[in-house]
Amino acid sequence: MKKLLSLLLAGSMLLGLSACGGGSGSTATPAPSQAPAASAPAQSQAPAETADPSSVRIGILIPGSPTDGGFCQQGAEAGKALQQLGYQVDVVEAVTAEEIKSESENMAADGYRIVFGHGAQCTSPMAEISGDYPDTCFITLGGEVVTANQFPVCVCAEESCYVLGIVAAMLNKTGTISYTLGGDFPSYVKYTNAMKLGARSVNPDIKALGAVLSSTNANECYETTMNQIQQGADFVFGNCNEGQLGAIKAAEDSEGVYVLGCLGDFSETSPDKVIANMVCDYSVGYIQAVEAVLSGNIPTEIMMQTMATGCVGFTWNEHLKDTLPEAVVSAAEQAIEDIKSGKIDVPNEYELDPNEPI
Repeated sequence: MKKLLSLLLAGSMLLGLSACGGGSGSTATPAPSQAPAASAPAQSQAPAETADPSSVRIGILIPGSPTDGGFCQQGAEAGKALQQLGYQVDVVEAVTAEEIKSESENMAADGYRIVFGHGAQCTSPMAEISGDYPDTCFITLGGEVVTANQFPVCVCAEESCYVLGIVAAMLNKTGTISYTLGGDFPSYVKYTNAMKLGARSVNPDIKALGAVLSSTNANECYETTMNQIQQGADFVFGNCNEGQLGAIKAAEDSEGVYVLGCLGDFSETSPDKVIANMVCDYSVGYIQAVEAVLSGNIPTEIMMQTMATGCVGFTWNEHLKDTLPEAVVSAAEQAIEDIKSGKIDVPNEYELDPNEPI
């Protein structure tokens, strides 16, 4: 296997980067988000496995750097959480479809009990080989393929994005908000789609400027976000992994512009600019998926991870929360409760309208 990443090294890198958060202008990645664990739903019955965790090998394929401050970092952190529970865990970078297929097959042939594909792009490559390795369970983050030994986990972080939209619309002064995306496929678009829905629940006429980046590059995100700010945006959201730091820097360089954090708590990164954050603890979903497989309850459908399961969360920047109107805080917290109870239904990636403009 190529690019086998040491979880101990990755963990120390994550802690080192997180510790760098500070005043305005900092480019530190956020501290890992925290969310309470929840029990996994039993969906299909099979004999439970009694293996000691230390004998269970788990592989995780991530599509980029384990310290990207976003999606890939969350995958690495989930691996570290599983390792702390006693499992043998290896993390490998696999970007292309051929790499995903090859690395998955190598792990399965080597006796790994579970192989995670951290992203929907892993679905098809894993489906090509999963039938040949019935003793290995293949789990993808996103995707729709469900077989006897393959299923997806869907992290519904769009629920938090809906709340961010409410906050932005209630505090917005220009009538314009903006966002940048690292891709235009459903698992990206669902976040900004939800943010727009939340904002429009407050102000149906609010304008949302959006752009898909050519890469998750902080410099490109900075230039793109600055262009959006010049067009009037006073709340910005960067759903582009490490590129998000460019959006934060653009806000720091602009008067009266604030940030909505994505996939981590960026409050310490920019305490004067970040208002609130969409956070996820992917380890909750990973642990529940592993427990389901090892207990013989392999899901027969998509395993949904939401605010209600504890995988998805919302955090305020405590440096600024007390300066916000009480009505804004109350509206956000009420929306969270309404989403958990089902009163508000936020469309996930399987429910998106393909004709919805970005």
